[in-house]
Parts: sequence; C-alpha cells; structure tokens
Amino acid sequence: MKTGILVASLFILALFCMPVAASDPENRYSYITYESVDIALDGADAVITVSYSIDTGVQVLVMLLGNHDLRTKLLRSMNFEGAKIQYADLERAVLTVDDASFDYGDGSFWFPRHSFMVTIPELNIQTPQSTRQFFMIQQMEEGFGYFAALP
Repeated sequence: MKTGILVASLFILALFCMPVAASDPENRYSYITYESVDIALDGADAVITVSYSIDTGVQVLVMLLGNHDLRTKLLRSMNFEGAKIQYADLERAVLTVDDASFDYGDGSFWFPRHSFMVTIPELNIQTPQSTRQFFMIQQMEEGFGYFAALP
C-alpha cells in the first residue's frame, strides 16, 4: 500500500516537472532563450553582449556542474568564427571576436553578412558612427561598411 502511494506521488511529481508540449519559440536554442544581442564594432574586432534566460531546471545544473555546456551552446548559436567567451553567467555572456570585420585600410572596415543559429529578438550593432537595430532576425542579408573612431 505504501509503495503504491509512493509510486503515485512520484508519478504526479514527474508530470508537474515535464515541459509543456508546445513548439519551441524561434528565439530558443536548446535550453537557452535569447532576448537580445549587442555587437560593438571597434576597428576589425567585435565585442558581443548576449542577454538570455535559461530553463529553471538547467540553472541548477549549470550552478552545480559548471557552465561548459552553456558556453559551447552560446558559441555555436552565435556562429562567429574564432569567438571567445570572456564572461558567461545565467543571464548574460560577453564574447570577443578578433577580425570580425574586413580591414580595407585607411580606417575603413566591412562587417560581412552573418547568420545566427537562432532568431534574435533584438539585435543592436554599434559602430563609431551609428547604431543599427534589427528585430526578429536570424540572418543579416547584407553586410555594411563603417569607419574607425577618430583618435
């Protein structure tokens, strides 16, 4: 009798822990839900700040086991060749990319088109001259040019 109550209790608990059967939103990559990405271009290099949330159950695992898997998924989903993570926690990460843009000399640069592995709800790209803002974007169809900051 006690075993049956214990099994039934565990079954009910398992039902409450199961995710709701629904399609994943476009801004979700595995257990990470992306909120915004800010790319600051400085010369040919880029600093990328990513804001996201992590599923509640996975947060505990990340705190207990470390964030190696989180870092791997962030790098894969941002899809920048040679990107390095400088900082990552449960809500934000900072990545750096050397030579994210082509250097044409004389202080002129070209940031090429780029595809993310996830839809980004809000993307801000800052150059020394301007800030470009995109919404619900997975791929930038065209690149753009910019100039280095004046000394």
